[in-house]
Amino acid sequence: MADKHQQASLISKNIKHMREVLGWTQAKLASEAGVTAAALSKIEKGDGRIPTIVVLRKIASALNVKPYEITGEDAPEDTGDKKVEFFRKWGELDKLPEADQQILRDMMERFTKK
Repeated sequence: MADKHQQASLISKNIKHMREVLGWTQAKLASEAGVTAAALSKIEKGDGRIPTIVVLRKIASALNVKPYEITGEDAPEDTGDKKVEFFRKWGELDKLPEADQQILRDMMERFTKK
């Protein structure tokens, strides 16, 4: 296991990367996670501050990831991560026009009938 500073640095890097992929500011992530912007800023600095499990879970939930994806730990066995990955990538399909959604539903039905 990495020492506290290495772990804090990894968590910081992962949170910042995931936040930037979403195009979010620190203020946006803090708001979505229900934590203060100051706390998130300190965590993202990676200067040895490791978030509590409660804060980590809030941030993970806001980012739509599992806490272990932030901490860099190995995934638990048989977590169904393929489903999680699919919904993380395609979870906003409901924003498509209804006709496009129907096309996708029809395609999925054809693929699953094989």
